[in-house]
Amino acid sequence: CCVLAHAQTSKTFTKDNLSFDYPDGWQLVDDTNEDAQQFTLTKTNSDVQIRGFIHKGRVSPEKLPEAKSKFIDPYIAATSKQFVQMGSKPEQSPDTTEIGGMKADGVNITASLGGEAGAAKIYWALLGQRVVVLTLFGPDKQLKQFAPAWDLVRTSLKISTPDAAPKPSP
Repeated sequence: CCVLAHAQTSKTFTKDNLSFDYPDGWQLVDDTNEDAQQFTLTKTNSDVQIRGFIHKGRVSPEKLPEAKSKFIDPYIAATSKQFVQMGSKPEQSPDTTEIGGMKADGVNITASLGGEAGAAKIYWALLGQRVVVLTLFGPDKQLKQFAPAWDLVRTSLKISTPDAAPKPSP
């Protein structure tokens, strides 16, 4: 019996103090606007999506509950409603993970669509005084298959402060 392992090559996205790695073969769409840096990662022939929403405003840890009620909770409700509109009965359970080395709270919304089990896993954390929301969508089988891509994005995500940016050498 032998085990074959292959190195996963990756690309790095860097823009406006945000950076993260993602696997080769994934398509990145940058939907950044005035309020937030937003991106979606997809893979051809897959229903899995990884989405990121990083609010541009600075938020202190004390203000995170307010931010959660203003835009994270409505996002969770809208995602759950999407499942209902697709004819499913979604169930929510609390979850946690890590984003960029920080503990992230989250919710796992599970549902069955057309007989296939799937989920939307939504996590949020405060990194560099910015609210980061990462979402992983897809059918359960593909979520397991592409877990290394999710892990790469969420663990490599960094927000640098402008003063912490490396200075060019003379």
